[in-house]
Amino acid sequence: GKSTIFKLITGELKAKEGRILITAGKHIAIAKQVMPAEDKDMNLYDYFRKYSRSDAHNIDRDIQEVLDAVNFMPPKTVNFQEFLKRIVKSFSGGQQARLLLASSLIQKPDILLLDEPTNNLDTDGIWHMTQFLQNYEGTVLVISHDAEFLNAFTDGILYLDVFTRKVEQFVGNYDDALAEVERKMESQNRENARLEKEIQAAKDQSNQFAHKGGKLRAVAKKLAEKAEEMEGQIGETRREDKTIRDFSIPLQEGIGGTIIEITSVQVIRHHEATEMPVNDISLGKNRHLLLSGPNGIGKTTLLESIANGTAK
Repeated sequence: GKSTIFKLITGELKAKEGRILITAGKHIAIAKQVMPAEDKDMNLYDYFRKYSRSDAHNIDRDIQEVLDAVNFMPPKTVNFQEFLKRIVKSFSGGQQARLLLASSLIQKPDILLLDEPTNNLDTDGIWHMTQFLQNYEGTVLVISHDAEFLNAFTDGILYLDVFTRKVEQFVGNYDDALAEVERKMESQNRENARLEKEIQAAKDQSNQFAHKGGKLRAVAKKLAEKAEEMEGQIGETRREDKTIRDFSIPLQEGIGGTIIEITSVQVIRHHEATEMPVNDISLGKNRHLLLSGPNGIGKTTLLESIANGTAK
């Protein structure tokens, strides 16, 4: 329900119950996880014009400022006006992630909502994002599972518990929240152990008195009621979320030997594609290869060319 809460804050969804109170005159902007389909065919200039609240006279300056903020300025050899003519979908996934953040910044929001902002960012992009948030003067709400990223700038954590359907608030960063959760768990477990011991003692006494008849039967009944009451006080032991179900990716049978062999790749040199040999790379079953490198260098393009059968 984290992204749903963001949609409630922005008004994209309407609450069925309760109220969302936002101070009058405060502007909210959200950097989404995925580039909207209708934005992908825009050029950069039109893309930022769509989200900007400034007049047309200042748009070029504002675009430069937000692109610089997300570390996405064109090379010095490229004319800025020509750069703004590039189509959004021509950029890599990581580059589009930076554009999503830039489109929210150009709105100059009082409250900035970031939904998994480090997705698709390379190491340099995450570092730059962290630096930006540490210096950001507005209010920021971030959805993230990246503990190191959260530890770098957060003042508080809201944890949504999938089992209890409650929101827990913690002061401090992610590590502070974890430490507080562990303290609560230890305290709850101690209290549960004490209650279980008292419950068992009450049940034992109740069973003894129940067989003796007379007034002791009434005592036995009270002890049984006390044990039942204490059972209701046992707190639920915290469980770990498991939102991703177990899954398997089916494997074609009867395939052996070398499945993929890479002998050369195309790289861009002086704006031209040049074929370069690589050390022999061959993959068979149960072999795994990591593609690593900065955003926009061609990792997804390489995978697509292999998957689509267009690789030479």
